[in-house]
Amino acid sequence: MLTNRPLRSHKKMAEQVRDAVSAYIRDHALKAGDRIPTEAELCTAFGVSRPSVREALRLLEQERLIVTEHGRGRFVTAAAALNIARPITVFESITQMLAALGYEAQTEVLSARTIPAADDPKAAAALGLPAEAEIFVLERLRQADDQVLVYSIDVVPVAALGHVPQMAALEGSVNELLAKVGQKPVMSSANVAAVFLPDGVLTGPASAEPWLLVSETCLSDTGTPVLHARDYHRGSLISFNFSRQ
Repeated sequence: MLTNRPLRSHKKMAEQVRDAVSAYIRDHALKAGDRIPTEAELCTAFGVSRPSVREALRLLEQERLIVTEHGRGRFVTAAAALNIARPITVFESITQMLAALGYEAQTEVLSARTIPAADDPKAAAALGLPAEAEIFVLERLRQADDQVLVYSIDVVPVAALGHVPQMAALEGSVNELLAKVGQKPVMSSANVAAVFLPDGVLTGPASAEPWLLVSETCLSDTGTPVLHARDYHRGSLISFNFSRQ
């Protein structure tokens, strides 16, 4: 039975409802073909508007977790029944990912600089920038419980930001910085590889561990590349899940 469950999160409302419905499917061990609650039931249970519920259901359909049969309702798919936690195909920021893993992570800004795109050819190519364009490069560590979890390099066209951010804003989400200027990333193309950290980033045992490098080019809702990220995830502490269909 679906019980009333007020939603409280930093995510947009539709994403909160999407997560709550996914949790309902998982917690109730629903199987492929089982019906999920109606739009009206979801609105009442979560205390949200019908447009937010419809957007959440659209997201679940895009992720192939539910299917709509007109005149009958919405039903769980086989993919949802796999109960994949944090699938690698879900677009999320490092901030969201670490929070979902239960980490209260702190951010250390290592460097923030504006350079010509020619100085970072890989980022320039990914973002489709000419050599003379300016890019903002942000280098950071994410840490929790005295452990380094992620080393990241975020590259954003200065033209997309409209300005160079102040230092106080650099410990938060780059996605949120871009959202504030109307350039919110909504999707990405990514590549994952097992690597070692670049020389000089860390010392000690962590520097000798294999890390998972996720190289990702993020697009706005207009399809414009607005962020190229190179995120090194500590392999002994962070993993990704996926389903094969």
